[in-house]
Amino acid sequence: MLDDQSRQLFQDWYATELGERLLNHEHEVIERVLDNMVGYYLVQQSPLLHLTLHNHRIRETIKLAPALELGAPDTTVVANMSELPLEPDSVDAMVLHHTLDLSANPHKDLYEAARTLLPSGKLIIVGFNPWSFWGVRRCFSKRLKAPWAARFIAHRRLEDWLKVAGLTLERTEFLNFDMPLQSPRWRQRTGFLGHCAQAMKLPMGCIYVLTVTKQTRRYIPTKPRWKATKVRVPLTKPTIREIN
Repeated sequence: MLDDQSRQLFQDWYATELGERLLNHEHEVIERVLDNMVGYYLVQQSPLLHLTLHNHRIRETIKLAPALELGAPDTTVVANMSELPLEPDSVDAMVLHHTLDLSANPHKDLYEAARTLLPSGKLIIVGFNPWSFWGVRRCFSKRLKAPWAARFIAHRRLEDWLKVAGLTLERTEFLNFDMPLQSPRWRQRTGFLGHCAQAMKLPMGCIYVLTVTKQTRRYIPTKPRWKATKVRVPLTKPTIREIN
């Protein structure tokens, strides 16, 4: 994660009307994806202090945070995303809620997530889409406030990183095609632009949700092909003495 100031900026922004509206959409999609998963350990990382996911069948939930904060849940583990205190192949599912957007080294964070996932484990990545109306708005921002201080990593670029990390992309879903306006009245007036983009199935939602699986190659040992060895016995004619 970036510094504590950036984390606090996102916590304050998600408390606004626009941030709460966006969080409700994200929360709904994440729980819908988790509803099909079964396992023992769910690890989630988010700039938000309270991101509670209930609609899943995974027994234990571990929340990661870069520092111990006041009011943090009892299941919070203080750790850097790039150096997780978790065993390899130990996590059934992991949720990265804008973790890569706020990461100083998103490549390393992604590799660390792949290391801790079980074979066939699931990874859910939530990020800001630069190819959206929100991405255009970010271009004209000083990037000192949330959410414009985030990285806005393109999903196509992220797909290449997943391949290198040994992860397989299953599904990409875009959500929230509204304009990045705090005023509900102006959002309603400009809503036709988002409706048109959504009707045409353009990848222009301000948020993308990637569902990723850790695939492991299974090698089937083949039996060695033994070649029959030919034993050559030298045949010589007996001598006259041997005959006698």
